[in-house]
Amino acid sequence: MRQLVLVSCTTLLAGAAWQSALACACCSNTGERSDIVMKLEKSYVEELEQLRFERTAVLFLGEAEPDTVKGITTASEKYDLEAAWKNGRIVFAFRDEASRSGTLTLTQPKTISLLRVDPRNQPDSSRAPRLYKEWRLTSKAAGTGVFAAGLGAGQTLTLILQGGGNNCTSANDFTHWMLVMWGPKAKYHFYGSLVMTK
Repeated sequence: MRQLVLVSCTTLLAGAAWQSALACACCSNTGERSDIVMKLEKSYVEELEQLRFERTAVLFLGEAEPDTVKGITTASEKYDLEAAWKNGRIVFAFRDEASRSGTLTLTQPKTISLLRVDPRNQPDSSRAPRLYKEWRLTSKAAGTGVFAAGLGAGQTLTLILQGGGNNCTSANDFTHWMLVMWGPKAKYHFYGSLVMTK
């Protein structure tokens, strides 16, 4: 009987240690920073497919006017947006108030960039910090309609997801997005919010 009790206690302790180790895999630490590029594995794709974009997309202008933006035919400050995964691509469909429309397409890349950093803005330094997080995906830019003028060789499209949490990440950690067009013919970006799915 004593041997059975000892075995049971050992099993319980081993189980507790395993749960603790699993929990610590998600732990964040003060001063933490990680900025890496890695293979876009299936688990990341599954989380990306759960993203839901709010219907408003804003063109970043700063102090400029829409007509100064190169690469968009008759640019507008705000657009109605529909975004969805289709056959390994994210298609962003934009339409402005004058019904001018176009799409920007990001093909699923082979790699993903992951940024996690302690912003050092929490007053209680004894607690695990909430990390600022970004996921970045970049591919050759493709599109139609009002965006066609800014496409061509050297143009890339980058989706940046922004959010926070610990070292384990799910789609619901992300609250905002940016879509960045970059290259010799066009440099502009859109931004907006994500909808919680759980």
